[in-house]
Amino acid sequence: MRGAALVFKAEWGRLIVTRAFHAVLLLVFAASLARALGDGLTSSAHGVESGQGWHGLALGWRTGLVLSTLILAFGAARGLAGDSNAWILRLALTRGTSRAGMISARLMLGLAQLLLLVLCSGAGAWLGGWFGGGYGTFVVDGAEFGDRAFFAPEFVRVLLGVLPALAATYAFALFISAFCSSAVTAVAASMGLLLSFDLFKEVLGDGGKWFFLAHTPTLLDSSGFTYLGDLCGLATSTALWEEGYWRAGMVSSLASVLIFTMGAIWVLRRRAL
Repeated sequence: MRGAALVFKAEWGRLIVTRAFHAVLLLVFAASLARALGDGLTSSAHGVESGQGWHGLALGWRTGLVLSTLILAFGAARGLAGDSNAWILRLALTRGTSRAGMISARLMLGLAQLLLLVLCSGAGAWLGGWFGGGYGTFVVDGAEFGDRAFFAPEFVRVLLGVLPALAATYAFALFISAFCSSAVTAVAASMGLLLSFDLFKEVLGDGGKWFFLAHTPTLLDSSGFTYLGDLCGLATSTALWEEGYWRAGMVSSLASVLIFTMGAIWVLRRRAL
């Protein structure tokens, strides 16, 4: 892991002054805000009298996290392969950074980006939900279906399950990037594999819960945010999230982060640069 902290510091310093990264954070914030606000302004037409913001928060945050999933996968795939293509990787290695250190630094960079993206998407969704009806007791046609004490813990539980899945998605793209010398190839391969699993994950049935992507917010979402949308939306579901599904997601996601990180180190150590 030699040199990981030094590389992370340099890459983080370069990233936070990049206009493109600022634009990405703004995009995620704006998309979450718009989705949550739009949902809150239309929910009154469906008999929702108060607490419209809870459903908007779930949908808006999910929208931001779907974008974040794609952004993280793109960044991980492009990062390591781009470093190799631009000789940055070789330069870091000649300055005393180990190959394991390069992978560790990239993983740390991804986790820092992940937290910023989750915060930006959450802030946009919360603001949109607040303007779109607020977070009082959820009442539909005179019937109460939950209040802050009921919904807030469920949001926390879902978020705790989604964070490791997002980290595993980044680690997976980093693993693919370790094989590639071209950033274009790495991005295409990572995105292709992620989208392919998204299309065919239903074939796995109940066994799909042991794959981290089943718990990552994607275009065909099966993560906990789909459950939140049902729980907070027009009283379509009052069933609590299955505990076994949540535990399977935590275990499979954390294991995937470790496996893909170690796999990326193993591949990079055997590559000629």
